[in-house]
Amino acid sequence: MEASRNILFKAIHQIKGGVKIADIGLLIETEAKKAGFKVIKNLVGHGVGRSLHEAPEEIPCFNDKRNKQRFKKDSVVAVETFISTRANYAHDKGDGWTYITKDGSYVAQHEHTIIITDGKPIILTEANKIWG
Repeated sequence: MEASRNILFKAIHQIKGGVKIADIGLLIETEAKKAGFKVIKNLVGHGVGRSLHEAPEEIPCFNDKRNKQRFKKDSVVAVETFISTRANYAHDKGDGWTYITKDGSYVAQHEHTIIITDGKPIILTEANKIWG
């Protein structure tokens, strides 16, 4: 789904030190709605460090008004889009890995890991050629 890729690109290029995490979630959700899609609300991006999931523990792709955190300069995060044709939630299929929607709708997920700066982020996973 090209929309997921394009939304990720737009979101990543808005992230810098001090930006509210909720504002990026709002951007992703708004862009998905404009394109005729929904976002999955129980899967999120996250901080990356010595372990795979670190602070910030949740970088949602929707407007979570309770999330008051801001992106911190020089931190590393995985920004992810979970864009759906109809569903708002994904469910574990029972194998510990696969997620599906109950209504059988399609979901696209794209992700990049970035270093947050005061300007343009450094995209550590650029070689995956999501935009190539």
